[in-house]
Amino acid sequence: MAGPLLPPRTVVFLEGLAGSPQYRVVDGCVATAQTLSDGRRQIIDLVGPGRLIGLGLGEHTKYSAETLGFTRLEAVSDTISQSERDLALSEMLARSQGLVMLLGRKTAPERVAFAVLDLARQFGRPARDKRRGTITFHLYPTRGDLADWLGLTVETVSRCLTRLKKAGLIDIQRGDLVTVLDPQQLSGLAAGDRSLSH
Repeated sequence: MAGPLLPPRTVVFLEGLAGSPQYRVVDGCVATAQTLSDGRRQIIDLVGPGRLIGLGLGEHTKYSAETLGFTRLEAVSDTISQSERDLALSEMLARSQGLVMLLGRKTAPERVAFAVLDLARQFGRPARDKRRGTITFHLYPTRGDLADWLGLTVETVSRCLTRLKKAGLIDIQRGDLVTVLDPQQLSGLAAGDRSLSH
């Protein structure tokens, strides 16, 4: 059964917690992250509806979890099947491997393009725009959150989003409503198959 609606920036659980509960995201967005001793944060994943958090190996959680928008969670510790747990762990591993490649080999525009596409897949809905393939989504993470996820500065994230908008690949309204106007071109940029003109 889904729990109460949690406000943005609610800490769901902390890194190092013994035997953290497991949740399914029903609505909203949760950031999972690890923090260095000097306070720097690396967001490991942004988790949307239908996905699980709190899974892991060992006695203590390896990451913390925090809501990025109004979010509803469902406790699943006692109801999740082994096959569902295995599937979720496989997805976590695949996404972690993808993040390593992203941080190690991709340029800043490629990283931001990847992030926009990933968020559109998780949170998108068909846009009102009549153009085929356009997707709109609420941008839960701030520019700072995106920077901590993509290994970039806030200024670089903002600059890349502006360049994507000027190139006609996305539109941003009110700062948090993003429309993907050209998914194919954006995918090409994320994959490194095309460059973003200055």
